[in-house]
Amino acid sequence: MMHKSARFITLFCAALLGGCSDSDSKATGTPTTTDDTSTSTSTSTSESTTLGPTSSGTTGSTTVDDPTSSVTDGEASMCDPWQQDCPDGYKCMAFAPEGEPAFTGNKCTPVVENPGKVGDPCKVEDGWWSGVDDCDYGLACWNINHADNTGQCVALCTGNEDAYDCPGSADICVFWIPGIAHVCLQGCDPLLQDCPTGQGCLPDWASNGQRFVCLAEYSFEEGQEFDPCQFSNVCDPGLLCWGSESALECDQDISACCLSFCDISDPQCTGQGAECVSFYEGVGGEPPPAFADVGICVIPG
Repeated sequence: MMHKSARFITLFCAALLGGCSDSDSKATGTPTTTDDTSTSTSTSTSESTTLGPTSSGTTGSTTVDDPTSSVTDGEASMCDPWQQDCPDGYKCMAFAPEGEPAFTGNKCTPVVENPGKVGDPCKVEDGWWSGVDDCDYGLACWNINHADNTGQCVALCTGNEDAYDCPGSADICVFWIPGIAHVCLQGCDPLLQDCPTGQGCLPDWASNGQRFVCLAEYSFEEGQEFDPCQFSNVCDPGLLCWGSESALECDQDISACCLSFCDISDPQCTGQGAECVSFYEGVGGEPPPAFADVGICVIPG
């Protein structure tokens, strides 16, 4: 049987590469994203800046003297990401105190002059966690590359937690951190790996893998089959970060490695003793019809 906790590695990396979490974390609720997730959400996935509102306070809490600032050490927020109720010239963004593994609240951050549109390259101030970027109102810089804090502008979900939508008809609203970060990502097929260049098709863990979305891929020279991994998007497209005990070729002293998706209707696996087992056997639940043939190459058990 697949290592169930390892399946959650993929969730944070867009949040933390727009952070990432370790292999035992699941945010059904970051950019991560690598991680982060993205995830993530990540994701995890810094310089200081004077751009944007500031606050002052005493030790242990933050006393806000600016209406656009966050409160209570980032545990609460001064804005609603669904309502986007910030003052003119600001947008409501997810953020985290530096050092946290995932977004923890929302705050109003400034919209820059000549901001980026959906699909444009972007940059975050300080790091993925700051909530300050150069994308337009209603957008967030996602899939952050830690090396230079750059990413791509994506739309925030519209509506509310019970009735939500995305501006792009082909996009999926991903509840990266419910109540805090909801972003529109391109849907995809993990067997086709039909994402834009530089992105991989990975599970949306907020839906328990019922959907797949495109996330930035940062494997560089590594991330090949059986390579060690900590986060989802450090594996090459077509591979998933999964429990090392599922493949003899993986280093058994590490928690996870890159394993291949496979087509149950045409199973092809390269690992010793590996079989193409339904992805949903490890995840739990029934596979949606569109992904009924999605498998992963593992040692059955």
